Amino acid sequence: MQVTPLMSLSDDTGSSVVVKQAGRTVLTVKDWNVEAELQPVRPGGAPELVLSAYSGGAHCCTTMYVFTQDTGRLENLAIFDAGDDPGDWRDLNGDGVKEFVWGSNTLTYYDWSFADSPFLSTVLGWDGVRLADRTRLYAYVPAQAAARELRAMTDGLKAGQGVGDLKPRLGGYFANMVLAGRGAEAEKVLATQIFPKLPALKTWYVAHRTALVNSTYGQPEGRLQVADSKAYPLPREEQP
Repeated sequence: MQVTPLMSLSDDTGSSVVVKQAGRTVLTVKDWNVEAELQPVRPGGAPELVLSAYSGGAHCCTTMYVFTQDTGRLENLAIFDAGDDPGDWRDLNGDGVKEFVWGSNTLTYYDWSFADSPFLSTVLGWDGVRLADRTRLYAYVPAQAAARELRAMTDGLKAGQGVGDLKPRLGGYFANMVLAGRGAEAEKVLATQIFPKLPALKTWYVAHRTALVNSTYGQPEGRLQVADSKAYPLPREEQP
C-alpha cells in the first residue's frame, strides 16, 4: 500500500491523500490538512491506516478515517467526527493494540465560554467487530479527568471564585464521573465538600443536572459511521 499526500487543492490548507495498491488508486481523501499515520487498531495483521483531517481554527474540526487492508482489500473501519479534540492513540492495556482517547465536546458552549468548556473523556477501542465505546473498560480515563476538574473547583473555592467560574468545572467533574460509572459518588462529594462552601453553586447544579446527564449519552459512538467508498469525505446525500 502506498500513501501519497498531495497539496493540490486550490486553497492554502486543503490537501489530498491518494492511496494505491499495486499501482492502482483505491482511495482518495480530499479534506483539510490531511495527515496519514499507521496505528495498530485491531489485533494481528498490518497496522491500520489512519487519515486525520483538521479544518483549522481554535473551535473545529477534526475528522478521522480508519482503514484496514487485512481483509485483502482496503476497507473502511470508521469515520469519526472528533469535533474540537484531535484525540490520542494509546495502548491502555499493554496488548499492543491501541485505543483512541478522545474528549467529547457535548458541553462546549453549554452555559459557559468555549475556553472554559470541559471535555468528557472517552475511549474508543476494537471490540472484535468494530470500533466501539470502551470507556467503561477504562473507567480511570474519565475518572482522572474528573479528578482534575474537582481539584480546579476546590482551588477555585479557596480563591473565592463564584458560580460563573466554577460551574464549568462542576459540569466537567460530574459528567466525567458519570462516564466512569461513579455519578452517585460525585453527587456525595458535591453535597459534602463543595455545596456547603457555595450554596449558589448547588442552585445552579439542581437547575442543570438533567442536561449534564444527557450530555453523557451516545458518546462517542454517536460520532461514528462506517462507509465503503473510493473517495472521502462522503457526498452529503450519503451521510446519515
